[in-house]
Amino acid sequence: MNWADIGRRGCRGIAAGVLVAAAGCAMMEQAQAPALRTIAERMPQELAGFVLGETAERPGPSLSLDYATPSRSAVGTVLVYDGAGERAPADPAAPAIDRELTAAVAELSEAPQGRTGRRLAERERMTLPDAGLRCAVMTGAFGRAPVMRQVCVGGAAGRFVKIQVTMADSRPRPADANAFAVAAIGAVRGG
Repeated sequence: MNWADIGRRGCRGIAAGVLVAAAGCAMMEQAQAPALRTIAERMPQELAGFVLGETAERPGPSLSLDYATPSRSAVGTVLVYDGAGERAPADPAAPAIDRELTAAVAELSEAPQGRTGRRLAERERMTLPDAGLRCAVMTGAFGRAPVMRQVCVGGAAGRFVKIQVTMADSRPRPADANAFAVAAIGAVRGG
């Protein structure tokens, strides 16, 4: 065995140790994250003009909270979930946030089985930097009714938070999707 072999083995050992330590830190941080039930209990009854409806913990695990304006002219959903083996970053410019947003857009763009009257296409992407959210604005139609759907993704205590608002695509808008998204992410974070 020569010095180069010893050096490579030593570097591999150090790299493995760093990976184990990083995984341990991530598990400790995840353990410190509030339980989904705790998040559900602290979510306000009203966010930016939207009133809380159904709340459900789902397999995955995930937490789903449904909100709507009193007239139901706009509906919002807040989904809190763990990433597949990765912590959600706080930075909205992180690749993991963009991957989650792209997956959400792809899912929303596909017409559900048997519902050919629903069409949505991405119009633009934007970042709400103060809230730590990356968003996509989608427009299209449900049947003959023109609709606008905004989907935003961010991180809170290592979990992903996906926020959607759907409303008629009209002027003036029936609700403020950005205000709802900012209020929702703040509430999930405990602010």
